[in-house]
Amino acid sequence: MKKFLLAASCAILSLPAFSQQKVNSCGTDQHFEDQAKASPELLAARAKFDQEFKEFKKTYRYENNLKKNGAPKYIIPVVVHVMHNYGSENISDAQIQSEINFLNKSFRNLNSDTVNRRQDTFNGVFYSFKQLAGDAEIEFRLAKLDPNGNCTNGIVRVQTPLTAKGNDDLKRLSVWDTKKYFNMWVVRAINRGNTVGIAGYAQFPMGFNNGASTDGIIVIHNEFGNIGTSSAGQTPNVTTVTHETGHWLGLYHPFQTQGENCGLDGDEILDTPPTVFEATSNEPLRNRCSDKRFNTCTNEIPDLPDMQENYMDYFIGNCASNMFTKEQITRMHFVLQNYRKTLWSEENLIATGVNGGPTACAPIASFSASTRTTCAGNTVSFTDNSYNSSISTWSWSFPGGSPASSLSKNPGQVKYDNPGTYEVSLEVTGPNGTSKTTQKEYITILPTSADNGNGYYNADWWYQNNWYEKGWRFEYEIPKNVFVRTTATSFNQNASMLYPKDQFNVNSGVGTLNSLISPSYDFSGITTGYFSFNYAFAQATLPATIGGGNTREELRVYTSTDCGKTWISRATISSAQISTIGSGTSAALPTTVNFVPADQSKWKEVKIEGNQIPSQPNVRFKIEFKYMGGNNFYLDNVRLGIKTGVNEQIANQIGFKIQPNPFSNFTTLSYELSEAHQVEIKLMDITGKEIGNLFNGIQTAGTQEIELNKSAFNLNSGLYLIHMNIDGQKFAKKIVVE
Repeated sequence: MKKFLLAASCAILSLPAFSQQKVNSCGTDQHFEDQAKASPELLAARAKFDQEFKEFKKTYRYENNLKKNGAPKYIIPVVVHVMHNYGSENISDAQIQSEINFLNKSFRNLNSDTVNRRQDTFNGVFYSFKQLAGDAEIEFRLAKLDPNGNCTNGIVRVQTPLTAKGNDDLKRLSVWDTKKYFNMWVVRAINRGNTVGIAGYAQFPMGFNNGASTDGIIVIHNEFGNIGTSSAGQTPNVTTVTHETGHWLGLYHPFQTQGENCGLDGDEILDTPPTVFEATSNEPLRNRCSDKRFNTCTNEIPDLPDMQENYMDYFIGNCASNMFTKEQITRMHFVLQNYRKTLWSEENLIATGVNGGPTACAPIASFSASTRTTCAGNTVSFTDNSYNSSISTWSWSFPGGSPASSLSKNPGQVKYDNPGTYEVSLEVTGPNGTSKTTQKEYITILPTSADNGNGYYNADWWYQNNWYEKGWRFEYEIPKNVFVRTTATSFNQNASMLYPKDQFNVNSGVGTLNSLISPSYDFSGITTGYFSFNYAFAQATLPATIGGGNTREELRVYTSTDCGKTWISRATISSAQISTIGSGTSAALPTTVNFVPADQSKWKEVKIEGNQIPSQPNVRFKIEFKYMGGNNFYLDNVRLGIKTGVNEQIANQIGFKIQPNPFSNFTTLSYELSEAHQVEIKLMDITGKEIGNLFNGIQTAGTQEIELNKSAFNLNSGLYLIHMNIDGQKFAKKIVVE
């Protein structure tokens, strides 16, 4: 029985070889506390919910329906969102239906392993868990009409790399009205706060006005259904979805209230015997089927063994997880009648089609591309992601591409020769109809040569703050916790870019990739190029794995010569190296403190140069930061260009100065030559374009002064560069015009 957590409960590790791993229980507790800090009304809503249930059960009496094949009292429309990245998580319609079938058996008390329920004498008292089990009279049906009234099979398929980091933000990529549909999300792996090994989680019915876009359950694919990729599990059946659905209907874990008192109503349910459970490395889940008298609480009257059979506990083995009690069913009925009543209303059953809707649907056309941005002359492959019905024919249209059309299911090698932005269309046809989709401006083709020449450039957010206009881009897997400009600290100017801390995944950014991508630059024939930046980061002490990953924070530098279609790794700063204030710094710098680097000693430089920079006409650079929940991360002084030998050393030797700088009307360049030299001085803009020549000729020994007049060159306000070449020795200096 691998079943875990809901958003307001706790998670337990479920990984192979537990005896070799440290187990952390309730990693979500801190996350929920953080949620409650942001939304204090959640705590009040939960207390109100529990009190309302106590009042409800004073008058409501659940009568066990002995006619197990009778009509259900409550019918719930379901939509399953399969969030995939072409991997095994893109489970079949048949596997999804197997879960719906099993879920219905679980809630109707019809599973074959119900024979394993105990009735016996314990400490001289007869008990019968068989008699406590009941039929919840709840049936789940895949929707037949979507929110727009269109025919559906109740399954949505969405391609996204975030399937490996399932969380509430991923849910928002595809969600149907949660007041009308029970939303289920199937993913490859789950990222929930600073915990690992989570098979699924649900959202309680209380709070968020019962209509949050995150309401529902999210489950990894090998815990969904009982065929296909589904794992055999640790009981006769995979019961994770049943467990999480119980949470979605308001049930707690029987061990919800921990402690020595073993209170009878720790889960607000009186007919589940009290139990205490705290995971250890030796026993992350309780495998006690061989001990039918296993009992963790002995002070209740009557004294009963732990109910290993209950779906909401963490027991494993062939005796475990096969029943809901009558009072648990009463609680679920309370939720359906008071918190989720629109779901099973006759009006909604008609609107969602589960009560006499269509039996066959037309397909829904959908597709994706191997890349959406590349250079002219490159090829793009396309993949059909259509769903909702069987498909027999495909018809693609690629304006601007070669070929311009295709009848293949997954066409590859579509070549685009000319720069521009192009649409793509796909029409699919099956026995039940036809569907067409057109994506405008879907493919972007860039020139094969960079618009920028070679020279010196930077991502300027300290003066003009025009990095975006110059073609620099921040990109995010989850665009919620993003880089922001800050003047609180910088490496060498008056502003830097900050990725704010999110150590408890409040913004669901933990385990995500965040990148700065440069425009293209021309490094043709250049062997002395460089790309560098400075950063500051306070690393926190967190689990070694998270969200399905195997590493912690990383910083990588890449180059691309095909407009970003492919990237080559050039430098990696690992978790052991990434902190700029020492390793294991969470003790020295609590994550409750906002890290701000006090001086340049708290920054590090990353630089690639020489043969790490391709000698190509179209070079892009990418800084990729893998955020894993530490403190603030700062980025500054991003620059690239051509190494010019002694550079700063020559400038210092000749005492090169620009005064004033910044200047409004004119400024003076001054320096000292010890002997005669060939000197060339150019004024260039930040893109490398030459504005004018300030001097080109022989200068004798002595003090030199050259005046730069703003009006003489029709200069606008902004950042410029002075390039100086003294007998082949080169350097560049920034100059600012106000």
